[in-house]
Amino acid sequence: MAMRLDVEFPRPLAKPERLRVLLAVATLAKGERVRFSRDGYAAVVSAEALSVRRLGETLTEHGVVFARIASSLGEDEDQRADDPPGDGQERVRAIGR
Repeated sequence: MAMRLDVEFPRPLAKPERLRVLLAVATLAKGERVRFSRDGYAAVVSAEALSVRRLGETLTEHGVVFARIASSLGEDEDQRADDPPGDGQERVRAIGR
């Protein structure tokens, strides 16, 4: 399920801060692309089933201050986008296993 996450920042991001956002999204296996607005107050993250909560946690871990994150998914779909709690079981078995 491809989706879009809109991130707003309280002030325009400088180049080093934009690089931190790029690196933060790159650490997520589900993150695909980041595009920044011309004024630097916003970014659009394209992802594959990535929740608002998980993106917010990752940006905070990398020291990025954001004002708001909005998802193209509804609240229920956004909560289901997260991986299930670590019960240690595979959801899909690989061929030949």
